[in-house]
Amino acid sequence: MEIYSKSSMGELVISDEVLSSIAVNAAKDVDGVSSFFNRPVDVVSTIKKGSFKVMSPVRIIQDGDNFSMSIYINLSPGKKFQKVATEVQSAVKESVQNMTGKLVTKVNVIVAGIDFEESAGSNEPCETED
Repeated sequence: MEIYSKSSMGELVISDEVLSSIAVNAAKDVDGVSSFFNRPVDVVSTIKKGSFKVMSPVRIIQDGDNFSMSIYINLSPGKKFQKVATEVQSAVKESVQNMTGKLVTKVNVIVAGIDFEESAGSNEPCETED
């Protein structure tokens, strides 16, 4: 899917990859987002496009000139889901609208998991253990 705009000066085409890149770059600047999760494979899109390269952490659904987005993220440990998700929604919506000039009607944030960092001395007991 691509977004098309026509004017008296010509035609503008914005690809899904560009929209996905804008959304990911906006979301990764939010405190609490540790990584992204590739969204589940959409079999219909995979068959139409002919490869598994369509896997991306962002799904875009176009409705006329407007569109909605879903982004799959992993949180850092100790962060609050609601606060991080709200900040991601605002950052993605603002960035995409500013860069494309198109209205983003909805940004769904799907928290796919939490990235726990494995410590270097994982065999040693924690400070609270004897």
